[in-house]
Amino acid sequence: MMPLEYHELCLCRLQAKIFELSVKDTNYSSPVFIRRFMMSKYVKVFDEFDYLFMSCNLEDTFDELDDEYGKSTYGKIKYSQDEMYWIGYIYRVIAIKFNLISKQIFKLFPASEIIDYYPIYHTYDIVDAADRMLEEKLGNKRSNQDRALDLMRITI
Repeated sequence: MMPLEYHELCLCRLQAKIFELSVKDTNYSSPVFIRRFMMSKYVKVFDEFDYLFMSCNLEDTFDELDDEYGKSTYGKIKYSQDEMYWIGYIYRVIAIKFNLISKQIFKLFPASEIIDYYPIYHTYDIVDAADRMLEEKLGNKRSNQDRALDLMRITI
């Protein structure tokens, strides 16, 4: 797979940083944050690469999510900041490399499952990790275009 371009890396890092900050800046659990973020209206700015051109603080994301879903203290499980950084990063890599939207990725790798990939893949090259995760999920070695098509069929 081709490596990420500079603007793609920037977007991945920004989303990863938001996920990392969520550990200390939100009152709800990490799985709840992941679900809210990945299913939100706000995530479209990442899916469409518009976030790179916005002038806002990373913390504004949490206000946007609270506006959409309401404030909450639901859940007790908090993942580590390193885990959340990696989860945010890998989600965006999968979105970019396989041309999927966040909702599709979340259906494929919900919060309860994505955390299980961290111990195995957090030391891999991130693009290679995304490729292997999808290969493992789909259970075959097919071309990226065929896998992307399969993913779209699964998540739509």
